[in-house]
Amino acid sequence: MNVMTRTYSNGYSVDPTFQPFETNKSLGQNDPDRNKAYATNNSSEIISGNDPAFTQAEIKLLEELKKTDTKVKQHEMAHIAAGGQYITSGVNFTYQQGPDGKNYAVGGEVRIDTSPVPGDPEATIKKMNKVKSAALAPADPSPQDLKVAADARSEVSKALSELMISQVKEQATANEKKAFGNLKKAADSYEKIGSIPDKEISSFQIAI
Repeated sequence: MNVMTRTYSNGYSVDPTFQPFETNKSLGQNDPDRNKAYATNNSSEIISGNDPAFTQAEIKLLEELKKTDTKVKQHEMAHIAAGGQYITSGVNFTYQQGPDGKNYAVGGEVRIDTSPVPGDPEATIKKMNKVKSAALAPADPSPQDLKVAADARSEVSKALSELMISQVKEQATANEKKAFGNLKKAADSYEKIGSIPDKEISSFQIAI
């Protein structure tokens, strides 16, 4: 099991002094509360640069937080869409509270099953290719995403080696059966010939 995108802010420009907090709410692709979260954190409210309630620095921070919130959620949804049945959790977001009192997603994670398929290298190859695609699905993969993709590629290489060894063994077994099958036929033929009795020589006496 592995985690994708476990970094605060996903590399986006956000106030580095903030104290992030994580929500216990996991939002999956079909979670009815997902749209509610989007509506809460992606407010379309426009703040005027002349609004006396906010300083210019706070207005700038709010703009950054809104952009980050959108990018983080798009990032995690890309993982889920590409990972399909191998995604094992909804999204866990990390939030930062903005000057307006609202919470904005600045980080997130989803879990994905990265275990190989026991005894089936072909299935493992297919699965790991899917995992790699899921890890690299966002436009801006995080360092953790890149690690998951690299681990998946490593598992593909191992599975390919296992598959080649298995195919070589199967071919050797087939050749062995073929070779010993011909020898057995030859031995059976020799045994049949050896079991044919010698033609009895008739003898007779001529009385003179």
